[in-house]
Amino acid sequence: MTPRSRQQGFTLLEVLVASVITAIALTLGYGAINQVLLNRDRVHASQQRIDDLQRTMRLLAGDFSQADHRAVRDVLGRGREAAFRADPRGTTLVSLTRGGRTSFAADVRGSLERVDYALEGDKLVRIAWPVLDRTQGTQPRRRVLLTGVRALSLRFLGTDREWVTQWPRADESRLGTRPVGVEISIETDDFGKLLRLVEVPG
Repeated sequence: MTPRSRQQGFTLLEVLVASVITAIALTLGYGAINQVLLNRDRVHASQQRIDDLQRTMRLLAGDFSQADHRAVRDVLGRGREAAFRADPRGTTLVSLTRGGRTSFAADVRGSLERVDYALEGDKLVRIAWPVLDRTQGTQPRRRVLLTGVRALSLRFLGTDREWVTQWPRADESRLGTRPVGVEISIETDDFGKLLRLVEVPG
């Protein structure tokens, strides 16, 4: 074999070295692509959590800011339930009548709606009732707003500028009373404690 013919080919060692280099390059490239995909998924999950938190705060603020004085009949039909009711000792965090709902001519509720908020495990649930004066057979619409909730607490500001955790207050007998402000405190696993103050128009 002449020197010229040897220069036109590759030795086995050169082929092996080229294969190893190619394999290393492919491995590094795959690792980089995989890391980019993982980072994208983390960013997407974080953005989704932020969106969920913002939507939850908007809904809470919207419901509180449109609270109406219309009391409702209790589930057994034996009495009346306060227009705005909250008791931290119960399973329902807050129950209220709110206005501003889009309605149609045939809808007997008009623009009013009865909504509850409940903490079930680590899930914050919004419960909307199809009628204001419901019975035991009335089925609500349930929507999980937020997961990973460690705690949710509410405080209510009275006209005397005193904060309380229960509404109506023990000294308040009128069923149509509403607080003038609400403090929302939500604690989550990933964002810690978040506070929001909402004014309740009189």
